[in-house]
Amino acid sequence: IPTSELLIRIVGTWPRAEMTVGELIDGIGGRAFSIIMLLLTVPIAIPGPPGLPTAFCVPLLIVVTQLCLGRASPWLPGVIRRRRFDRDALLKTVKRIRPALARLESVCRPRLLRMTDRRGERWLGAYYLFCCIVLSNPIPIPFSHNPLAIALSVVALGFVERDGYVIIGGAIAAIGGIAINISLTGGALLLGLKLLHLV
Repeated sequence: IPTSELLIRIVGTWPRAEMTVGELIDGIGGRAFSIIMLLLTVPIAIPGPPGLPTAFCVPLLIVVTQLCLGRASPWLPGVIRRRRFDRDALLKTVKRIRPALARLESVCRPRLLRMTDRRGERWLGAYYLFCCIVLSNPIPIPFSHNPLAIALSVVALGFVERDGYVIIGGAIAAIGGIAINISLTGGALLLGLKLLHLV
């Protein structure tokens, strides 16, 4: 099953109007870290309802940290597992990004497999963790998170498909996303300081 279709099936077949983060991850079952990383990053990549990006950024940091440490399967504390969100809002977000994912899937195939072996996973996790720290920036600037989240979605998809070239492409794009996030945040902080000085 293509990854984009799998994400829609997981969310779309959920029987209740709300899901918890724990239920979402449990629904993936024995899937690898890569699927969970993609599923937690996609909602941040597209502007959505308030609070939706925040609901996924914290568990994403925890999951990626465990990947860096070489843990075999992800674990989340109960307070995060119980965090609720609207299923239909997430499904709408996944469907919006599906065409882009499908285009990438059409060119993905296993390449540069050393990047996705056990050692490569840990290095990839370390880079992803650094990007997620930037992504967790709490300052609510419109669209400041989206470019980096889109690039990380590409990295996660390459990780799912074990395509080292797609991972490299996404990682390079993530550098631009980091620059955008930091520059917008810095500009907002400087503007805030000037306004405080005027007051």
